[in-house]
Amino acid sequence: MTELVVDPVTRIEGHLGIKMITKDVKTKAGTWKVVDTAYSLTNLFRGFEIILKGRDPRDAFYITQRICGVCPAAHAEASIQALDQAFDAKPTPTAVLIRNIIQGAYYVYDHLIHTYLLVGPEIGIVCKYPPMIPPVLGKKGIKEGLGSSYAKCVQVQRIANEIVALWGGKFPHHTSEYPGGVTVKPTLDRIAKTIEKAMAVWDFCAHVAMNDLEAIKENNEIFGKKVSEITGLNFRGLQDLGANYGNFLSFGLFPDHEDYDNWWKVQEGEPGYREKAVIKAGAWMNGNLKPLERDKITEDVKYARYDDSISGKRPWEYEMSVDIIKKDKPGAYAWMKAPRYDGQVVEVGPMARLMVHFGERWKLDITNPITGETITVDWKVMNPKGSVIDRVASRIIQSLWFTAKVIEWAIELKSYASGDIVNKKIPDYKFVPQTGEGWGLWDAPRGALLHYVKVKNKVIENYQCVVPSTWNLGPRDDQGRPSAVEKSLEGCPLPPLSVPNICSAIWGEDYGKLLTQTLTPLGLAELNMEPAKDGNKYNVSLALAIVRSFDPCIACGTHTIQIKLR
Repeated sequence: MTELVVDPVTRIEGHLGIKMITKDVKTKAGTWKVVDTAYSLTNLFRGFEIILKGRDPRDAFYITQRICGVCPAAHAEASIQALDQAFDAKPTPTAVLIRNIIQGAYYVYDHLIHTYLLVGPEIGIVCKYPPMIPPVLGKKGIKEGLGSSYAKCVQVQRIANEIVALWGGKFPHHTSEYPGGVTVKPTLDRIAKTIEKAMAVWDFCAHVAMNDLEAIKENNEIFGKKVSEITGLNFRGLQDLGANYGNFLSFGLFPDHEDYDNWWKVQEGEPGYREKAVIKAGAWMNGNLKPLERDKITEDVKYARYDDSISGKRPWEYEMSVDIIKKDKPGAYAWMKAPRYDGQVVEVGPMARLMVHFGERWKLDITNPITGETITVDWKVMNPKGSVIDRVASRIIQSLWFTAKVIEWAIELKSYASGDIVNKKIPDYKFVPQTGEGWGLWDAPRGALLHYVKVKNKVIENYQCVVPSTWNLGPRDDQGRPSAVEKSLEGCPLPPLSVPNICSAIWGEDYGKLLTQTLTPLGLAELNMEPAKDGNKYNVSLALAIVRSFDPCIACGTHTIQIKLR
């Protein structure tokens, strides 16, 4: 047994550390270190809720976007839906379509960036798939296929962001949503440009990303067999990395613009599936789908740096303040809290969305509304308790699906171009209620996102955020149960071999030499080799692939402002 700490974890948003306690597993091929227990170290204080107190409630839309530069649009949407409810102003059909276009394009950008730039490099290397390996040899290498998909993704994600900017004014931190609607008009020029840009994104998703997914799936079989032969471990491949409890939660995604009541009632606390949304809401608990119930959301803090008096409460049942901060609390190792749904540990994110919507087989036909081209998706979940490859697959599938929806919404928006862009209760953009309360229950790319606002005397009295990475990467709960990521790391192999050595053993010496020649000039020959307390170094590539497969956003879960006066 030894202890190994990776801090910081790179290629994520924010500062995260992972502590792993190992155990020895003996096989016919030798003795191997694997993760026995893991701890998610989120070491920044979160204070946005305190910052928002006393402000005009309309400020929340703008301020909460600054929680994160990668996922501001999701915070904007959760915030604006909470404000819709607090203002008692449902958005108009035209506004819902525009919001959906903004969010849909943003999702595609986010999922593609994560797939290729954040989690993709390890997957491309271990599965010997050059298009997903970073373009370390520059333009010459790209022409030969090394990093070709990676480089194309960089171009395409920019185009997706341009769609967000068309309707939001800019990205990041768009400006065009408002309680009860939006502030941007659906001109034919905007609609046409949206369709034009979305068509370019479709081409990449349909003809590059989907092909990459199939190639990775095929090579993953070889990868799993070779690792099993070399180590003697029972290892099938990426489907055996990242399993946790088999519980998944989704708040749903993209409401029906013609029946917003179906979406709204869940915000009011009524159990429901939001079945008219593009992605349904609900909780998938070990093979059974249950409706989403707002009041089943609680937070534990036994191992978080907050006063135990708030543990087990719903987020809106207390107020964030400096009085409940306990930075030196004995036994606490995180600033994130430990959210639970119906008392259970759940995973949130793209895989959770598809598990809730489809179950364990994701089968659908995705048709381009302009060309009529249809891509048939039929993905059988490779590990019902979660895995690296299933999470990657879910992001690529949703990127293609949501691109088609953006085109569809843009076409449909022509019929609503003359409709109201904001609820008639808000005729001059000046109204603020004396009192009000609202919940925004929205799925960010990384998963279930809750914003709660309470208005009193026309200002914010209480504001709360429960973000996706808090669900996935929080600490243990009051019962000592690990979070989804902490659980997912258990059993992960930590071989004492470098990346080129591992790849040489799996794929042949030529591939190992190529990686050595490529990585050494960049100072990356010891890539992902981390020192442990026993004095040895271990390869954490697979552990990092697990962590990154959740697309951590620690900036969303932990925030701090420090002021020093001289």
